Amino acid sequence: MSHQVKTLFSWDTDFSADSAEFCPVEPHQDILAVGTYQLADPDCPEGADASSLPKKRLGRLYLKHLKDKSLVLVQQIDMPAILDLKWCCHAVQGYILLAVANAIGQILVYRLEVSNELVPQLIFLCQLDTDETDSLALSLDWSTRKNHSDTPLITVSDSKGKISVIQFVNQELRLQQKFLAHEYEAWIASFSYWNESILYTGGDDGKFRSFDTREDPARPVFTNRSQHSAGVTSIHASTKSEFTVATGSYDEYVCLWDTRRTKSPVCDLGLGGGVWRLKWEPGPETLLLAACMHNGCHVVDTSDSTLQNVASFTGHQSLAYGADWWWPASSGPNRVVASASFYDHLLCLWEFSLN
Repeated sequence: MSHQVKTLFSWDTDFSADSAEFCPVEPHQDILAVGTYQLADPDCPEGADASSLPKKRLGRLYLKHLKDKSLVLVQQIDMPAILDLKWCCHAVQGYILLAVANAIGQILVYRLEVSNELVPQLIFLCQLDTDETDSLALSLDWSTRKNHSDTPLITVSDSKGKISVIQFVNQELRLQQKFLAHEYEAWIASFSYWNESILYTGGDDGKFRSFDTREDPARPVFTNRSQHSAGVTSIHASTKSEFTVATGSYDEYVCLWDTRRTKSPVCDLGLGGGVWRLKWEPGPETLLLAACMHNGCHVVDTSDSTLQNVASFTGHQSLAYGADWWWPASSGPNRVVASASFYDHLLCLWEFSLN
């Protein structure tokens, strides 16, 4: 059964929006980070031919505060184009951390600070630069969605097909391992939240893979190259079921896997648009949120080991790239979602009811 969707708020992000992430750490779950990616003409001397030079990739990080079902802008930081950003799900030595992956291969970590006036701000903490020329950091994931750690890991995928494992320790980022995982762009990397040594990766070569990082270089656990007919762009592992993983692809399908049997998925569903981001809902993890590029955003019910599209948001008129759940709503009948789209520069807040 499809549920009615209601738009609560929309906002022009100025630059093209591709990431939206609510803070999961209490009491700051009303804080939303938004990342953008904008191509611009290069700087060149007067009279020179700009068409022969590469475009500049500009980015902007916005911090928004959810109040009365609208989003108030509290901070804006200009930087190179942002490909992905994620909050650490637990405070680390008292810090609430946000990691950002950008178009010059950097991983940056900010801490959230709330002043006496209760105005939240991001404060730069540290960064790690890639040693790859012209490499874009495409996605990142923290190891701590299920378990707390004071020295959490971050995995990063890049445009050279490589995966990095980085540790945050003593307010620094330290590279632990880097290995080639895919023949083309490694669009996505995600942890098994039950075992931080296990990574799931997807690439433009159409492969869904897993690696064990206790080996150096990391050892492949499995590779499925037959299910998805195009690049694997999104992966999210479950914190409720150790062997359950969801994948999405340019082929417009979302698949649910049991990683003990990876010749074929448990079930799949076509969503009519390339699946760029998948997010399990906080808490029950029976619902799966999908940002589907050319076909808006969808909510998929997985409760019966089948996939059923139960809600669709069509307010985006261009590529829907970013989407995330507002965490406090997971305990009530109404689910609230923030989503971001590219060419129409639009950030939307919307809800649907489970009743």
